Amino acid sequence: MHDTFAGHHRGRWPLHAIVAVKVAFVLAAFFLLERANLLFALGVPALLLHAVALALLAALLLGPAIRRPSQNHEASGAHDSPVKPPHIGILIHSAAAYDMTAWFFTLGRERAFRERLLSFAELRPGESVLDVGCGTGTTAILAKQKVGALGRVEGVDASQEMISRADMKAGRAGLDLRFRTGTAQRLPCGDAEFDVVLGTLMLHHLPRRGREEFASEARRVLKPGGRLLLVDFAKPPRKKRLFRFHRHGHVDLEAVAATFGDRGLEIVELEDVGMKGLRYLIARRKPKDLAAPTNRETPIG
Repeated sequence: MHDTFAGHHRGRWPLHAIVAVKVAFVLAAFFLLERANLLFALGVPALLLHAVALALLAALLLGPAIRRPSQNHEASGAHDSPVKPPHIGILIHSAAAYDMTAWFFTLGRERAFRERLLSFAELRPGESVLDVGCGTGTTAILAKQKVGALGRVEGVDASQEMISRADMKAGRAGLDLRFRTGTAQRLPCGDAEFDVVLGTLMLHHLPRRGREEFASEARRVLKPGGRLLLVDFAKPPRKKRLFRFHRHGHVDLEAVAATFGDRGLEIVELEDVGMKGLRYLIARRKPKDLAAPTNRETPIG
């Protein structure tokens, strides 16, 4: 669930301003709603919870940035311009903030929430599973418990801090999982390697081209007959846009289905999750589908 204020631009003053404005906006909306007693879908308690979560995130993410200057400048010289990495989408660095956001988002019931999302994949004992954008590994750990000792689960995330925390969680749970640093656009996996590919609450972090590249990669690493589960926030109806509760990203899953279908995956199901404005998509690689040639020359969008 990649909720983020942090990315490649963490520590710059515009980020401080963005977080401050967002916190102020939500608090102002809370007081206005209380006085006017307007009937919003989520109501005053949810706005207050969101405001508290944002304040905590601001303290976690902005505190270190204020205390510690850019390490790039320390390493390369005060007058050197930092080299910008290629754009791979929104990248989260703070694993602690990620887990705290998940806790607030699920009201302390993250395991039940993840179990609900994972149920759509219908994992079976002995299957091989790849969790793309695995974050701190909670979903991958649950997947390992479902596929059992004979099954295999790997997680991929672009943030090394996420991978380190996922390794720690897996070790604490006594489970054998493999977590690797990598992007959805260039998965560090072999062709036709997995029975199931998971992409839960990560699509909204990818630009359009990134989603196209991920679609090709998902098809490549799936075995013939293998299946893909995607879950993300649904695109809100236009008529509610003025008063809808703010969240940082959403995905038009109908457009996503068309993208993945164009890249050789058969769309099996596209439905509402039934909670938190989420939708899920299930696709599969056709049983007799031939492996697509691997193209590593395409730059990341």
